[in-house]
Amino acid sequence: MTTFEHLPPPSIEDPAADERTQPFWDATKEHRLVAPKCSNCGTFRMPPARFCPNCLSMELEYVPIPGTGTVFSSAVVHEPLTPAAEGHVPYVAAVIDADGAPGIRFVSNVVDCAPDAVEPGMKVQVVWHDVSDTLTLPLWAPAES
Repeated sequence: MTTFEHLPPPSIEDPAADERTQPFWDATKEHRLVAPKCSNCGTFRMPPARFCPNCLSMELEYVPIPGTGTVFSSAVVHEPLTPAAEGHVPYVAAVIDADGAPGIRFVSNVVDCAPDAVEPGMKVQVVWHDVSDTLTLPLWAPAES
């Protein structure tokens, strides 16, 4: 069970989704991790740009991915950057290479471990943070062995 230790401050509001990003947010509300992929050539693209960088197709689909990954880089936030962050430091901001979706990197937070334990190459798995009835965020925690 996720305890959300070292959770970043609750400053995020519902994202301003559009037709290209709404499927991602709909899936997160169902605790499913998906990634945008070109329907024409199969290239994953994040963010879901209007045109595929490989074949220039405008066709896009969201496909399920495993919800596991590897920390590419991270930074521990020690100082509150806003008044809302008071009492929420330290927390870890990280870039996660997603398994099953070559080239996709998520910028998120690593929770449920000591901030100084997070390092490049660490295996992580998605955990869901239901912020509100309309917003669920994919966060990451150390992968279970």
